[in-house]
Amino acid sequence: MSGKKVHEFVDVLVGMQWGSEGKGKVSSFLSSRYDCVVRSGGSQAGHTFYVNGKKYVNRQIPCTVLNSDCSLILSPASIINCGVLSEEIERYDLTPERLFVDRTAGVITAEHLLIAKELLSQERYGSTREGVGLAQASKVLRSGVLFGDFVKGTLLENFCADTVKIVHECIARGKSVLLEGTQGFGLCLNHGVYPFVTSRDVTTSALLSDAGISPQYHRKTIGVMRTYPIRVGGNSGPTRSKEVFWEDIEQRSGAPAKIREYTTVTGRLRRVFEQDFELLERALLVNCPDEIALMFIDYLNYEDYGKRYFDDLSNKSKEYVHMLEERLKVPITMIGTGPEEMMMVER
Repeated sequence: MSGKKVHEFVDVLVGMQWGSEGKGKVSSFLSSRYDCVVRSGGSQAGHTFYVNGKKYVNRQIPCTVLNSDCSLILSPASIINCGVLSEEIERYDLTPERLFVDRTAGVITAEHLLIAKELLSQERYGSTREGVGLAQASKVLRSGVLFGDFVKGTLLENFCADTVKIVHECIARGKSVLLEGTQGFGLCLNHGVYPFVTSRDVTTSALLSDAGISPQYHRKTIGVMRTYPIRVGGNSGPTRSKEVFWEDIEQRSGAPAKIREYTTVTGRLRRVFEQDFELLERALLVNCPDEIALMFIDYLNYEDYGKRYFDDLSNKSKEYVHMLEERLKVPITMIGTGPEEMMMVER
């Protein structure tokens, strides 16, 4: 490929808060629009989406997996739990013609898992204790194990690939590419509230770099946020906005049943907060999203649960959307009204 721009259709999906913004749902909702989806990061971040009443949780594989025409890529910056990966391959009956794992991705070893359980048993920093940070540190210290070496002689070896080459072949052929970010901006290693951070940055530019894609091929960034930001339970760090109880959200929204959220991987009850505009404005500064997907509008008003059209939303929700657009100066193009993939207002 020459250095000239041959196609401009690489989109990036980034979390704007503390994770669990609904990136999995957005990725699944948009799956029919992309030919290739790239995910970086590790197995500590579970992306959840619902299709036809069935719940799916992916810890390694992109959430566009149900679109059989979409290629799935785990980038060189991925940290792989081979047990988790094998389970997801079997669950979705994936083949090496569809799933490509970069041979230079890092691997979580049994030693990493053991150390994580022992050293992080005191609930430090809200860690998931999945060994992802330790595997990342091992790779940085040049003592890690690469996926291509680790899986030699196993069935997983068939999935090894040069994913940078594959992605650029897609770009050269004019195919559409989505980078499905994990976690959220507030957890960035270099931009979050240290030490309550993850082991990498999860910004627009970092995701492009992780996938081996030059910024010249970047078309747009979709920032994902929620009406009430959350953090994992336990000692997960401070926020600038007020922490509230789930009962407060139930009362405000008029929900007919209890609203509770638990972390996908560890099963902890999540902490929930009022909107943090300082965090959002910082996320805007660093990521420059072209549009925003706003999730959990039904937490504002349960009357809007499952609605599909903006005109059908309550005045309370419409006013909130307009307030955000005015304050953030970014159009809100998608509004999640419930857990199902199709419970989405698209503007």
